[in-house]
Amino acid sequence: MLRTVLLVVAGLAAGLAAAYWLAGTTSAVDAPRAGSTAAPTPSELPARVTELERELKAETEQRAALEQRVGELGAQLDALNAAAPPQAPGARAASSADAPNSQGATDSAAGQPGFGRRFRGPPTTDQRIEQLVSAGFSPDRAQWIEKRTSELVMQAMQAQYAQRRGENVDPALLRGPDQTLRTELGDADYERYLTAQGRSTKVGVYNVLASSPAEKAGLQAGDQITSYGGQRVFDIRDLNDLTLQGAPGQPVTIEVQRDQQTVQLVIPRGPIGISGGFGGGAPGGGQFGRRP
Repeated sequence: MLRTVLLVVAGLAAGLAAAYWLAGTTSAVDAPRAGSTAAPTPSELPARVTELERELKAETEQRAALEQRVGELGAQLDALNAAAPPQAPGARAASSADAPNSQGATDSAAGQPGFGRRFRGPPTTDQRIEQLVSAGFSPDRAQWIEKRTSELVMQAMQAQYAQRRGENVDPALLRGPDQTLRTELGDADYERYLTAQGRSTKVGVYNVLASSPAEKAGLQAGDQITSYGGQRVFDIRDLNDLTLQGAPGQPVTIEVQRDQQTVQLVIPRGPIGISGGFGGGAPGGGQFGRRP
């Protein structure tokens, strides 16, 4: 029951966030129209189309990221439930009856893996720094990463505000701190950063569409994509960005982890034909290459 409630809450949170982004994008698109007294001239149409394409691209990326995060949360919840010791028949009723009269019982339950921790708020600044140090960063480096992340988040918030006011905004500024942090940290430290946060570092394959390039190349459900064309991929957005680079149809080598082994497959550049997202292959993400 608890697991079901948590999954429902996570789904509602993702839905509200997606609705927020859709509302923001709609207001940004409609704002120029509201202030305009005439239809765009033919010379203005190409610029307008380009602007709409950029806004749609940013919205699609945000929705994909939200779906991936829901998949990650679901997998983490499964792991917590698996770590909790099984409860004997009748134990739940007994513990409920004794809870008001036993502080020790409450403390014991709170100490069980995954119990109570699910309802705590997000980690504090000190806790995030401690996680980074535990992942192998020096204390000074961990503090710098935390400070830099806050700066980039604020930058993204300002870009979102400007977009809702109808201003032209670079979609890269709307993507949050991840891409900039990856560039500044390098792939090895960025992977440690993601691991410290409990985030995935691979793109899991949940489903392979029939007759798709993925199926023809031999990609299978349960595979975990780690690189595309020799470049490391950590999430859906990385993979989608790379499918859009280069000439369509160009042969590209992808690396996947399958049964604890690395497998190389060749696939044409373009839409792959899979759904996935979380590193373990849980639902989430969407059709790679579906972006405009």
